[in-house]
Amino acid sequence: MDHEQTVSSRENTGANPLSVVIQVDSAIEFSQRGVGAETVYVANDRRTGKFYRFGGCEYHVVTLLNGENSLVDVHQQLTRDGLHWSEIDVIAFARELTQQRLATVVTVADAVGARDSGNGEANARSAGQHPASQQPAATRKQAAATTLRLMGSVLTQRFPIIDGDRVAARLLPAFGFLFGVPATLLWMLLIAVGVGVVWLHADAFSAEVRRVFDQQLWLVLGAIWCVLKMVHECGHAVCAKRHGVRVGKMGVMFFLLAPLAYVDVTDAWKLARRRDRIQIAMAGVYLELAIGAIAALVWWSCPVGFTKHLAAQIFLVAGPATLLVNANPLLRLDGYYVLSDLLEIPNLRSQGRSRLGALIEAMLFRFPIPDSPLTGWRRDVAVIHALMSIVFQIVWMSGLIIATSSWAKGLGIAMAAIATLMWGVLPLLRWMHKIWTRCPMDGWILNVYQRRLIALSTIVCLAIQYAAVNTSPLARRVPVVVRFQNEQIARAPADAFVVSVYVQCGERVEQGTLLMELEQPELLLKRDQLIDRRDVEVAKAIQHRRRGEIALSKTAEENAASLERQLAEVVLQVESLRILAERDGKITSPRTDRMLGRFVARGEELLRVSDPQEKEVLAVVAEDNLEAYKKAAAGSRLAEIRLRGGVRIQAPLKQLQPSASRKLPHPAMAVTVGGPLAVQLVSQSDSSELVHPQLQSVLPLDAMTSMAVESGQLGRLTIPDDRTILSRIWDQIRVH
Repeated sequence: MDHEQTVSSRENTGANPLSVVIQVDSAIEFSQRGVGAETVYVANDRRTGKFYRFGGCEYHVVTLLNGENSLVDVHQQLTRDGLHWSEIDVIAFARELTQQRLATVVTVADAVGARDSGNGEANARSAGQHPASQQPAATRKQAAATTLRLMGSVLTQRFPIIDGDRVAARLLPAFGFLFGVPATLLWMLLIAVGVGVVWLHADAFSAEVRRVFDQQLWLVLGAIWCVLKMVHECGHAVCAKRHGVRVGKMGVMFFLLAPLAYVDVTDAWKLARRRDRIQIAMAGVYLELAIGAIAALVWWSCPVGFTKHLAAQIFLVAGPATLLVNANPLLRLDGYYVLSDLLEIPNLRSQGRSRLGALIEAMLFRFPIPDSPLTGWRRDVAVIHALMSIVFQIVWMSGLIIATSSWAKGLGIAMAAIATLMWGVLPLLRWMHKIWTRCPMDGWILNVYQRRLIALSTIVCLAIQYAAVNTSPLARRVPVVVRFQNEQIARAPADAFVVSVYVQCGERVEQGTLLMELEQPELLLKRDQLIDRRDVEVAKAIQHRRRGEIALSKTAEENAASLERQLAEVVLQVESLRILAERDGKITSPRTDRMLGRFVARGEELLRVSDPQEKEVLAVVAEDNLEAYKKAAAGSRLAEIRLRGGVRIQAPLKQLQPSASRKLPHPAMAVTVGGPLAVQLVSQSDSSELVHPQLQSVLPLDAMTSMAVESGQLGRLTIPDDRTILSRIWDQIRVH
């Protein structure tokens, strides 16, 4: 049988457990399924919407638990039917049904086997306790359960909005064809074309997608998300209705304040054909991917503008984001249910986690591993899935908790505390209580499980204490890039044409050498016009002075002086069209001959002059690495630097420059081109700036090392870590 949790410890009832009479709840609905050559039965608990899987033998036992047969009668009937179940197996199976609330205790006989009327007093006597003694315990359990429900409602709020069955019935005539075979074939072609468009224009598309992080467009992104999720949930509903499945409520739920749309299509488990259940589970992703492919085609066909960028945003939300979240089998969303159906393992997560927990308990405490309802490869796959999903969800939930506590301030901190308590502390305490009460103590002597639990807890506490007070043995990593020292980057002083190029790549030049000449006809024409106008004003001033017209002469002289200043500026611009070498070095710009005759815009790079034997390493230090870097630099130690490509070099650490900056220190360091630094677009500009301000330090390299590395090479500089191990782990979780 598949279930959410398996508890293997026994309870001391004080009466003969076989005298108990069990009845399976009438709300449980069974349907027959075939798994290969094996016949199984799927039970649907209509009260909770959960499904459980029973083997053939287990289902036969369930049919005997009719509220009239005691467990003794059940065991005897199984023996007559040729099923080799022991009394312990019958008791354990019955207790498991009651723990999952699939069955209830009808009556309990007393210690000598007499039947009772089935009231609460008889139940108390069967446990060896007086009813009055059970009331405080029951009250405490009820209060604890109420408290847990209230805490859970703080973390998750579900708001049903509309009857999904009615919505699906209205949409089915118009959109039901989308889930037919012709539409599916067309969908496959559309996805292939959309992926091809994005693949062939990856660079241009990535430039559009980077604008998604512009805060001014977040409102648009939120509206796109809402519309797509409505389409997603309607897809589930219409597909389910097409297969004759009743659709439940549609609405919105908030998980740690994050909005999530939902629709109840739980009854899809009643469908016998697996492909139908998978189609319903993937219907939302199916529609979103189609919308994403259409958006990619719209982006490709539209000119540059808002429509083009809007299409890129729709593709991002409907495509990669949907695959990462909804189609992810490690989250209990659409992808999880598809995987569960493909593997034919209902309640895959609970089965795998139960098995994984049993393996851990066997390794730590030598517990016997209980039989699993899964056999063969399914048992191992369920365990692997459980391990991967636990690791993924720890990282995922930790990120959500940190984001919520940072964004919602006081409420977020309270929610983070509740989440930590419910998902971490309470399950751990329940597990420890289970281990502690596994076997009774022999007087004051602890049993072997209790001693192992104390030893394990001691080791964990010592490890936490060590991690909290000892410095991390690992190193901090600071991103670096190699660049030329005092490199001259000649840029066009104005919009002009390249009329002469006097150097080639690799040619050594001296300071003052003429490298290139530009020509701007309009600038030359403007210079000549200013000269003529100046000369006219000078002549006017002379004539007015001879006539004794002092005021007019003064005005002409002022006009001439103004024109002279304008002429001087234009002359400087004309002279700047002659590009000169400002240092000794080599021309490092490739293909300089192709510059001849080209039109260059103001600020465009023309040539670079540098010396290959004079390079330096630029280290970019974030705020959280500031103190550690200062301590390392104060010791005048050599820094270990590993560059991409496996090159390792050393350089003396230097002090940081005095102020932080958001200016991108080197084009190769932007994350958009594979670098380590996060950047964002500057408003009303195509240039990028750093998301977080960074400090810089320049580490000079000697001539031999400079010749061994290339300009633009990225790498990591390592410095000692001054944080404790626990602080380092926390920082890593917070960042990721």
